[in-house]
Amino acid sequence: MLLKLKEVIQWTRMTAFELFLQLLSILVFSVLVATKIEGHLTAPWPTIFTPLFICDGLNAYLCLIVFVRQYREYDLKQASLRVASSLVVIAMIFTFKLLLCQKLVTGSLNCSEVFAPLFVLSQILMIRACRMH
Repeated sequence: MLLKLKEVIQWTRMTAFELFLQLLSILVFSVLVATKIEGHLTAPWPTIFTPLFICDGLNAYLCLIVFVRQYREYDLKQASLRVASSLVVIAMIFTFKLLLCQKLVTGSLNCSEVFAPLFVLSQILMIRACRMH
């Protein structure tokens, strides 16, 4: 069963443009990882993860722009809820990427430590999905 764009937007509370940025950064990241694994690129892992980190920064910036616009329309409650929930999702995704990069560089983290933010994020998204139905 494939999810519709409307459902993904409701669950993640990201706009279609923010989701597009995520997909574009994952595409660039995938190309960089493939060239590094094949040995054609000698850049360190933090450089490989740069497109993902830039995307998270842009998503946080766009989230704050939406907050300011909603706040100016005197809808403080809805603006606060949206910015809080969106920033939690962005923070969990960023933390996962950061821990994964650290694991690849040092190798000192367990897989359960790296994937812990995704477990929390999946619980948040499941609660949102249950509230909608």
